[in-house]
This record gives sequence, C-alpha cells and structure tokens, in this order.
Amino acid sequence: MSKIHSDQPGRLKSWILAIAAIVLWVLAASYSAEAQVPAFVVAQALGPEAARQSEPVPAPDPVRLVASHMAEQFESQLVAGVSRPSVELEVHFDFDSAEIHEESSAQIEATAMMLNDHFPDTRFRVAGYTDAVGSERYNQQLSERRAGAVWQQLVDEHGVTADRLEKVGYGENDPETASSDAQRRRVELQIVRSGEGF
Repeated sequence: MSKIHSDQPGRLKSWILAIAAIVLWVLAASYSAEAQVPAFVVAQALGPEAARQSEPVPAPDPVRLVASHMAEQFESQLVAGVSRPSVELEVHFDFDSAEIHEESSAQIEATAMMLNDHFPDTRFRVAGYTDAVGSERYNQQLSERRAGAVWQQLVDEHGVTADRLEKVGYGENDPETASSDAQRRRVELQIVRSGEGF
C-alpha cells in the first residue's frame, strides 16, 4: 500500500510537467511557425514507444489557417446563394487615415494566400466603408483611400494580379443601414459576380 501512495506524487509531477510543457509549446508556437511538440510531451501523452516512433509535429501556420477559414466562409456563402459573398477583413487604420497598421499585415497576407490558392480565377472587390462622422464627401474619399491601400498591398507585396481585383469606396453608404459606427468602419473582400464591376 505504501508503494501505491509513494508512486502517485511522481505521476502527478510527470503530468504537471507535461501540462506545463504543452502550455509553453503553445506559447512558443504562437510566436514561431517552426515550433514543434517536444518528444517528452509526446512520451507523456502517448507513451515512450510512441515518442520514439513519432515525427516532430510542426505548429500550424496561422496565416494559412486564416486563409483556409476565409475560403470556407466564401464557399459556404456561394453554396447558400448569397447575392454578394463577402468577408470582413481585420485591417485596422488610425482615425482619419488610410495607413494600414502593421498588425494587419498577417490578415492581408492571408487574404492574398486565399485569393491565389483557393480562388485563382475569381474576381474580387476590396470595398471600403466609413462611419457617418464627417462630411459625406470626405467619408467617400477616405473609404476609397482605405480600399486602395489594401488593394495596393495585395497587388504590390503579395502578387495578386491587379486585373482580377478592383477597389471601391462606399463611404458611409452601408448596405447594412442598421450597423453601428464601429461596424461601418471596415474593409470587406467581396466576390464580383459576372455582369457586375470591372
């Protein structure tokens, strides 16, 4: 009986170490696309034999995951027959500016990956919207500049061909008129159906 009790603290320590290693791996994976699950974690979770036989598991590429998710959103909208399939891009700008925040570069890279890998022959529109603060004319120009900034990065930095991508600013004319100001300030990627645009 004393052997059972003396073995339990050792097992508990092993599990605590394994959980701590998994947490550290997840943190490392969020900073590095090349992080791998340590062998001792595999050994703890699957047994020592599995650890010896397993290949290191690479961390998922977050940009590729976002691109795949965007493609799934478009595909589900196309299947559902949505008249203007669109995905809101997580692209951020300063107030009264068309300069894209650095934190948005991964979203734009994922957008380009989705366009090139999942929909290589489809035409898209980068659509900019603003809130109703300021004059209608100014908001129209700001939405055009913001859509143009996203378009420019997709074409110049990520190789999306310009002839299949248009840019449009809608200003404060949001088709979802019940939207709050925060929801109106956005950039969307929309599929251009045959017969519209270009």
